[in-house]
Amino acid sequence: MKTTHFYIAFLLSFVQAGFAQNNSIEQNESIPTEIAELFQKAELAMSANLFDSTISYAFKAQDYGRKNNNSYIISVSDLMLANAYTEKGEYNQAETYFLSALAYFKERRDTTKSAETYNNLGRLYKKTAQYSHALKSFNRAFELYYSLDDKNGMALINLNIGNILKNIGQSERAKEEYRKALVIFETIGDSYNIGGCYNNLGNIFKNDGLYDSAFFYMYRTLAIRERDSSLRVRAYIYHNLANLHLAVNNPDSATFYINKSIELNLNLNSAEDISSDYNVMGSIAMAKGNWTEAIKNFEMALSYINADILSENKIDILKQLGLVHYKTENYKQAAIHFFNYVTLNDSMLQSNQNATIELELIQYELFADSLKINQLLLEKNLEQSKKENAELANRNNARNFYFIIIILFLIIAIVLILFFSARKRLRQTKSHEAILQIQNDELKRTLISKEEKEILLKEVHHRVKNNLQIINSLIRLQSSFMNAKNYKEKLMETENRIRSMALIHEKLYKTGNLASLGVKNYIEELSFNIIESYENHNVKIKLTFDLEEKEYVIDTLIPIGLIINEVLSNALKHAFYEREQGTVAISLHSNEKNTIMIIKDDGLGADLTLDELKEDSLGLELILSLTDQLDGELVLNTEDGFQYKFIFPLLF
Repeated sequence: MKTTHFYIAFLLSFVQAGFAQNNSIEQNESIPTEIAELFQKAELAMSANLFDSTISYAFKAQDYGRKNNNSYIISVSDLMLANAYTEKGEYNQAETYFLSALAYFKERRDTTKSAETYNNLGRLYKKTAQYSHALKSFNRAFELYYSLDDKNGMALINLNIGNILKNIGQSERAKEEYRKALVIFETIGDSYNIGGCYNNLGNIFKNDGLYDSAFFYMYRTLAIRERDSSLRVRAYIYHNLANLHLAVNNPDSATFYINKSIELNLNLNSAEDISSDYNVMGSIAMAKGNWTEAIKNFEMALSYINADILSENKIDILKQLGLVHYKTENYKQAAIHFFNYVTLNDSMLQSNQNATIELELIQYELFADSLKINQLLLEKNLEQSKKENAELANRNNARNFYFIIIILFLIIAIVLILFFSARKRLRQTKSHEAILQIQNDELKRTLISKEEKEILLKEVHHRVKNNLQIINSLIRLQSSFMNAKNYKEKLMETENRIRSMALIHEKLYKTGNLASLGVKNYIEELSFNIIESYENHNVKIKLTFDLEEKEYVIDTLIPIGLIINEVLSNALKHAFYEREQGTVAISLHSNEKNTIMIIKDDGLGADLTLDELKEDSLGLELILSLTDQLDGELVLNTEDGFQYKFIFPLLF
């Protein structure tokens, strides 16, 4: 085993020395001033997302290189053209220029440019879902970055390989790569790529259904991107936040963020990103059941994609179009889109055989493991050197043993003299240190909590705005049922509706959790408040509860609270006519698929249909509207008192 380790260490050292030698013979080509200015203009245009300008400058430089037989200028121009065409989404042209530049850099043994080109070529293959080719390019780039001892470059490869692992469903391995990259970027203080790691971790937690962690990392990314990033990268985090809100069934917030993203991408004229944004807009329309709008957005997304390009975004759009046309019973169009989806998906799968991808991953991990072994061997040799130095020091110390003994006794004497006088002070110091440590820990927790709350407050302000719009609508609807005789009663009904919404925010403030609230405690307190609000009511109402212990988000609790308010108000006004007491039972439980809420009174009941009950009844209209808002259905039984049975999709 020792022999094997020694061989691996020797081999890696030899490879590294070989790369260093190759770097040493790179030729520093002389570039005329006017060409250097063209390259500078091209880079500035690239950073400003003016890709056509970048291409124009690069072609001018390339023409000069060809006329003057300067291969170096031609190759640098090729690399600029490849990067610009990649950003424009013209991937076939980009690949041609990458390969042309790479051939020259390899021939001239330009390790730095070769590593950069392999890395960018891998990103291109990843965009076109050619994962085995992408991994092969990333593996080569990783080896070159290692030979250059370029920690930042190696971290970029960790990040890019993590993205491929995420796309092929290997989330745990992807997280490991992201965390490797994050450690390096945090060490060197690279805030841009730290944001990239946070963003990818947020995406992967979203894919795994761990939405709290996803929101945590996404909002940390947003804080970095809005502070010091380009408009394009800022649009990317808005796009991902829209996807995340859509995943948690929050289409309003998803719409807010995707509109911000598409506004930036339209200004940047980024066809690929605009297509992705319209894809999300189509998904939002599907979530709202607006099929016409969904088709319009998906077709718009498809129009921004080059017909010859294969990408996961294009495959997903075709699948979504097939689903929408199927929902609208346009089976012919559904069949066409599903056929195209299956054809492209099969094409992607054929170009990404699992065995080939796994082989490239194994090669990457073998090289990474070899680096670890090499590091361990170096550490072992260092430890051995330390031991040898220690033995030499011991031999030298033996010569002065008696002198050391004398010094030691003097030190012990001084320590004993000072020990007793310092003992009390030492105890006090330790006590103070412990108190300070506790205070520091508490301060850290407070700071973290504050950061999280500031992030969530943006969402709360958005929800408060929606709640005020709901209140405005309720008052406007109630006014049409109000007259000079019943205005006090109608105002009290409106007050109860507003109180059911205000109670949520009051409890959120008290608990300190700005995102969700315990449904059991909220329903119980709301129900007792409604009973107490009818202070002149002569009937004694007994409330019974059978409620699950779960946390619900605000967007779910508000319609639930308004439904309970309307049902209890109806019961108090109509159910117990000429009676002294009555009972109302409320139950709420969830199974694997649904959440079921039942509200039943033992009152008079009624021999009326649901349509008859709806006539001139704002309360029942509100109950049905709120039930639809939660995608639920109402089953009403009036034979033995009123029983409202609400069946919702699983609430949270």
